[in-house]
Amino acid sequence: MSKLLRYVLFSTLATSVASMAAWGQGGVVNSTKNPLQVATLHWYAANQTTAFGVGPFPPGATFDGVNLWVANATDNTVTKLRANDGAVLGTFAVGQDPDAVVSDGGNVWVANFNDSAVTKLRASDGAMLGTFPTGQGPNGMAFDGTNIWVANSAAIA
Repeated sequence: MSKLLRYVLFSTLATSVASMAAWGQGGVVNSTKNPLQVATLHWYAANQTTAFGVGPFPPGATFDGVNLWVANATDNTVTKLRANDGAVLGTFAVGQDPDAVVSDGGNVWVANFNDSAVTKLRASDGAMLGTFPTGQGPNGMAFDGTNIWVANSAAIA
């Protein structure tokens, strides 16, 4: 291979690698990861505070991958907000004193503190899919990719 041909091939390769490195600095463009299982935090400039109206005394919120869900403790509802602009997409009745909210990707689970139960809502339309008993005073939940875990704060006698 001639010296000139090697130089042309090397310089083309170097230019391609450099442009790919510069292009990759903008973030991930394509990923095989499930966006409902992996969360990436992107920090933005400070002082971009905003507020959206929901029901009274909102003690808990979750993100389902598309929308925000906020528990409204004193009126026994959950409000669904569009994440990009905060538009209210619906308000749905749940049990007494909803506290914690968690999403499993397809459903939203709400801990109802005074009912000692959790309510399962379909994330797409807020339809109630069931209410399930827990220990006393459920006020925290987590989803581990398979199970919903419920923390109960009231002592069992």
